[in-house]
Amino acid sequence: MSAVSELHLIIPAACGPLAEVQSLQDNPVLKHWVNTLSRAHSAVSADNLHDVIKSVFSLSIDGDLPTAALTMFANQTHDASLNYLHADPVHLRADLDHAILSSSEDMSIKENEAEQLCAALNQHFNQDGLDFFRINNNQWVLSSKKPIQMNTTPLVDAVGRNVNFILPQGEGSGKWKQLLTEAQMLMHAHEVNINRDNHGYQSINSLWFHGCGKLPVITGSKITSVCSDHDVFKGLASQMKCDFIQRPNSVNEYMEFLLDNEDKSVDVLHFSELEHLINYTDVSIWLDRLTEILNDWVYPLLKLANKNNIKVTVYPCNNKRYQFSKYDSLKFWRRGSLGQHVNSYSSNV
Repeated sequence: MSAVSELHLIIPAACGPLAEVQSLQDNPVLKHWVNTLSRAHSAVSADNLHDVIKSVFSLSIDGDLPTAALTMFANQTHDASLNYLHADPVHLRADLDHAILSSSEDMSIKENEAEQLCAALNQHFNQDGLDFFRINNNQWVLSSKKPIQMNTTPLVDAVGRNVNFILPQGEGSGKWKQLLTEAQMLMHAHEVNINRDNHGYQSINSLWFHGCGKLPVITGSKITSVCSDHDVFKGLASQMKCDFIQRPNSVNEYMEFLLDNEDKSVDVLHFSELEHLINYTDVSIWLDRLTEILNDWVYPLLKLANKNNIKVTVYPCNNKRYQFSKYDSLKFWRRGSLGQHVNSYSSNV
């Protein structure tokens, strides 16, 4: 049959890096995962999600992947005359000469808190031609009438790190650092944070700027469908005018979609939930979710691909990509070690 010809599985953090890997050395789930990867052809790839996206979607972009503009486009709120930047709510814990960032994923921000803080930021910064939009409680976007020119670090790569070394850089960054300081002062004194402090919650005391830039011009892409639960991928699909599928609850639904294609196609499937989990020191949380993704999605898809002669490429966003062809599953003699495919933060230093 001529169903799909290529399936790209983008699974950031499927191979770490983790806080530690020693406790996982004899884990049967990871042994099976490592042996599966060992049977594939390994090639060099990007070491982060955004650069993997640039490669898979054939985007010629220097600097930031414009995730803020793509997010607005996905939500049908994009204005081509404006410039966009993520301004996500975070908590900064200051200690002597460094500040450690916690993302909103761990802060349980309520809708009324997000609304009040965005309203206060708008009241303060509207005179500068800036507007804050609340995509949801954890994700805010800032629009500017003037161009935004700087290089930033994605939020997922900033969590748990000393942000003093990864603040915006490049042309125009000085202005945005000053604006960030103003926003921090405003948010620190706001009633929302006074109430959160009184009830023992982390304060929403800062913003994290990232993902600036105009919508990318996409030409020559062979991708025919994108499946994800993430707005950035929805925005990319909308830009390319290809099929977008919200990730279904079951792999069977997705496989039916793939097999319904009469012509050869190039499909992208993205999993977002592991990226945040690698920030925890308890690696069992990451392992539990990885186990679900592998058993419920990856292994059934590899089996389908083998049966239908589909080329599968897996991107863990760790400097490698794994390409599976029809007969790779038969290479049972190939065995790998955990350290070859799953790494820790210390091994990245």
